[in-house]
Amino acid sequence: MAAKAPAFNLSSLSWSYYNYTWHTNLDTYDKIVFDDVQNNAILAAIMVYMACEEPEMVSKELRIPLGRNGEPTDWPTPRSPTRKGGMD
Repeated sequence: MAAKAPAFNLSSLSWSYYNYTWHTNLDTYDKIVFDDVQNNAILAAIMVYMACEEPEMVSKELRIPLGRNGEPTDWPTPRSPTRKGGMD
């Protein structure tokens, strides 16, 4: 959205995953909730199919993001990606 491209967010129903292991050294393969992965894959496929069938393009109107406290916040500034694979 910050780059003015339509975006969608799929999330897990297992909220304790976010607080306990998400993107930490505890985030290992055995923590995968395969039902969530399957549901998100199905949702993504449905969204792609429905987008292809939509007679009009998805709106590119920039929306005001909300922070964790529910207050409006700024979009992050888009940056050029580093494509060196960690090599300087």
